[in-house]
Amino acid sequence: MTPRTAIITGGTTGIGLACARSLIERGHRVAIGARRAGDTAVQAEVRSAVGDSVMLAALDVADRASVDGFVAQVAEALGAPTILVNAAGIYQEAFLQDHSEGAWIDQIEINLSGAFRMTRAVFSGMIDAGWGRIANIASTAGTKGEGGYAAYCASKAGLIGLSKATAVEGAPHGISCIAVSPTWVETPMMENAFDRIAMAQGITREAARAVIAGSNPQGRIVQAAEVAAIVDFFCSDAAPGLTNVDIQINAGADW
Repeated sequence: MTPRTAIITGGTTGIGLACARSLIERGHRVAIGARRAGDTAVQAEVRSAVGDSVMLAALDVADRASVDGFVAQVAEALGAPTILVNAAGIYQEAFLQDHSEGAWIDQIEINLSGAFRMTRAVFSGMIDAGWGRIANIASTAGTKGEGGYAAYCASKAGLIGLSKATAVEGAPHGISCIAVSPTWVETPMMENAFDRIAMAQGITREAARAVIAGSNPQGRIVQAAEVAAIVDFFCSDAAPGLTNVDIQINAGADW
């Protein structure tokens, strides 16, 4: 295994944090960028979870100056990044007739345009290195519509498309790109959904969790480590031909 420099966006919790742990265990140099990554309390929590070797710095993927500055900071501290995991993401439930413009823009900016900005910022360095791996954390929502999730579905569908275009452009340069599309994953974002479902249906939080688990044929909620395992394999030397695909981790569900 060749140690490389990896960037993970939105890596302070959930899927991003699981990916950071996995890549660090592989011996890679990992930098996490997130809006809250500059907070000392957040840094302490992350280092407790993945170790002291991780680099953390504030990053707003909706802002080009922040993206370019973060990538330059990582390159100076750890070396040019050749692994990128775009895990930063948000969602807000709203039906079309009630959907605010701001909620639409925010989800497109973070979930889709943010991944584009990060990819653009590292792509030239990957070309120079003759090697690169870009994993975009998409969603089964990118291929399956659902009422109340217009912006989220649109952003994840766009992210899958971006992944495929990136894979084609990168292929002659040794750069691979995939989308990884999980169904519901047990993360802090999912915890908020439990609360909303419990309140809307007048049930307990545990009952709300059971509703989500029961919506999957496997009768369980996917764990962040399952997503990280795919990313880990993709970034290893064992998967040079793995690119231009959307890999679903769906527990048997369409959504």
